[in-house]
Amino acid sequence: MSSEGTSTAPHGRGVPGGRRLWLFRGAALLAPLVLLASLEAGLRLAGRHWPTSFWLEAGDGMLRANPAFGAAHVGEVQARMPRPLKVREAKEPGTFRVLVIGESAALGDPEPAFGMPRFLQAQLEARLPGRKVEVLNAAITALNSHALRRIAADSVCLGADAWVVYPGNNEVHGPFGPASNPLGKAPSLAVVRAGLALRGTAIGQWIFRAREGGGDGLSLAPRWAGLETFSRNHIAADDPRLGAVREAYRRNLADLVGLGAGSGARVLLGTMAVNLPDCPPFGSVPLEGPPAALAEWKALAERARGQDAAGDWSGAVEGWSRAVALAPRHAESRFQLGLARLNAGDRSRGTADLEAARDLDTLRFRADSHLVAITREVAAAAGSPRVVLVDAAKALQGEDPLRPPGADLFLEHVHLRPEGNHRLARLFADALLSGLPDVPAAPGPAAATEAACRTRLGWTPHAEVRLWTQIRALCQKPPFSSQSHQEARNRFLDDRLAEAGGAARKAGLPGSLQRVESALARHPDDWQLAEQSARLLRQARQWTNAVAAWKRVVAGAPDHVVAWHFLGEALAQVGDRPGAIDAQSRALALRPDFVEAALALGLLQGESGRFAEAIAVFDRSLARDPSNLEALINKAVTLEAMGRRDESVPLLARAMTEHPRSTMPCIRLGELHSSRKEYPAAVAAFEEAVRRDPADVVVLQRLAGELGRADRPAQAEAVLRRAVQADPSNASLRVDLGVSLARQSRFADASVEFEAALRIQPGNVPARTYLERARAMLSTGPRASEPRRR
Repeated sequence: MSSEGTSTAPHGRGVPGGRRLWLFRGAALLAPLVLLASLEAGLRLAGRHWPTSFWLEAGDGMLRANPAFGAAHVGEVQARMPRPLKVREAKEPGTFRVLVIGESAALGDPEPAFGMPRFLQAQLEARLPGRKVEVLNAAITALNSHALRRIAADSVCLGADAWVVYPGNNEVHGPFGPASNPLGKAPSLAVVRAGLALRGTAIGQWIFRAREGGGDGLSLAPRWAGLETFSRNHIAADDPRLGAVREAYRRNLADLVGLGAGSGARVLLGTMAVNLPDCPPFGSVPLEGPPAALAEWKALAERARGQDAAGDWSGAVEGWSRAVALAPRHAESRFQLGLARLNAGDRSRGTADLEAARDLDTLRFRADSHLVAITREVAAAAGSPRVVLVDAAKALQGEDPLRPPGADLFLEHVHLRPEGNHRLARLFADALLSGLPDVPAAPGPAAATEAACRTRLGWTPHAEVRLWTQIRALCQKPPFSSQSHQEARNRFLDDRLAEAGGAARKAGLPGSLQRVESALARHPDDWQLAEQSARLLRQARQWTNAVAAWKRVVAGAPDHVVAWHFLGEALAQVGDRPGAIDAQSRALALRPDFVEAALALGLLQGESGRFAEAIAVFDRSLARDPSNLEALINKAVTLEAMGRRDESVPLLARAMTEHPRSTMPCIRLGELHSSRKEYPAAVAAFEEAVRRDPADVVVLQRLAGELGRADRPAQAEAVLRRAVQADPSNASLRVDLGVSLARQSRFADASVEFEAALRIQPGNVPARTYLERARAMLSTGPRASEPRRR
């Protein structure tokens, strides 16, 4: 027997000793960490990780803006791309470098080439002659202070002389705001920052990618998925969640300002200016109360609207004041009271009412007075001479000294017209240069005027048409389409479009192009000017020159996804199909969900006989958006080329049904039937296109051609006369009408049309050839009719 205290267990067996026990426990604790590390490494090796920093290494000491930066904040599908910046990290000696940080209002939406940063560039160049100026536009649409803080942290290395910070509109409806959170919560700042840190890992990106699902992707079409997405997410002014939003904004902004000042830059912190008088609230709290009180409010509102319409401003003020007393939280009532007071000449109280209406707006797409106050407080609390407040909310002035700025400076709720961007840039430029030695307190008489800046930036009437066209389309969609002044705004936008269109016709594409080329000759390294030239060449269909221009753009901005797409389009037009495929592939490498680039690539693959690849591209687009018009049409065209004719016609018919206002599926169906020599069916398709757009002379001309092929010359003549009446200076229409008349042996009448075409376009070879033939027929045979002179 063993003595007491002596172990009877065999040596080396039984319960582990203390050290081994701790080893087992350590291994148990480490195992999950090892597993996570292995998963992280595996995902990165598989290419399932994207960098989340704003600046990426570009080689040779250069940095480029990360095209996928926004994905960590709003997901890959919804993320908007920053401007395609490329900059040398070490600032060149003598360079004055300015970094702009903000959201879409700072970016210059919808035309960043004419946004505040570009006007600031032009003004600083004029006021700092002989010195190189770099204004880096690091603003991004749809992001907010959570993202701007990261941009600031990543930009310290740039050694900028100044930071221009212009934030505040996206705090509630932007990333992590209560209106964009599926749970409707405003997470704490600690939770937000932990989530962003997780999204910087491959595992986190894998999780969030799986949760994100699909979406429309990037598109050139006028889709507004931003504000429209949140149009049902109303947040009242007294919602307790706004407290967390404001505290997060304060802390993010303070961090951002500290980073800028710590980098040695002057930090110009701007309060957000918004459209008060010409932007009614997007939403109001529902009217509540006893039926008698609601009936009284309705009667007061109706009477006040009538007084507004009659110009009885004092009566309108009284009526709306009583309505506001009955419903003090109703944003629309307060807005109408503010307008009435402005119209009555009371700017002070009217402006106060409009500011209150903005604060009561339940769709909080404009920085409210609380966020503006926080911006001022952060600037004051910085306690540094490097931090300067630019109080744009107060200082930005419009054309009428008795009203706050509205449609005279703003396009809609917060985005500025070129006039507004110039004035905002002037505020920042004055503050920026006020502390520099040897800089005049004010610019010279012609150095930095608005007209001179527009010329420097390549502004043309055609750019103005493009701008107003985008805004007109945007304002037809929620939340803009539900605003109380929708009809009046549509008339205003139609007037602006008509004015811009008239100016564009007067200048002509050659005139606009010459203006841009002159500016580009003075600033040959400005890729944004080159882009203006490329857009005009594209519009003029001068494809060879457009190829050279778009190549110039992508050379200066290699991450410009839209430029690669348009370069591919131009290359396809000049017959360089391999180059076009490469360019569209480059666009998709930067943005895999770029709708138009994917469709163009599919079409090019189909034309190259790579039908299976083309169909796969179109099917992916249709999986994302089953009613995508371009995908439906291009798939049908490819199926027809493959000989699968029983599938192509039904697909085009589906496109016609799902897009009842578009002429494009009708035209493509007509072309398909015409290629099969099914002329009656082709005529029917083009007749439907004309029914959908009776004023489109190109469609009328195409219909007349199919009528001619269907041996219906009299009807073709009638259609062409209708087209000529709509566009009498169109030489091509005159030639086609002459041919239609000649086919009816009416050579005298045909000669009149050929002569008219030659008066319009003396070098028109077909017109001259046909005229000689018609005259020959007249000299050898009886006249079918006497000419009707026009």
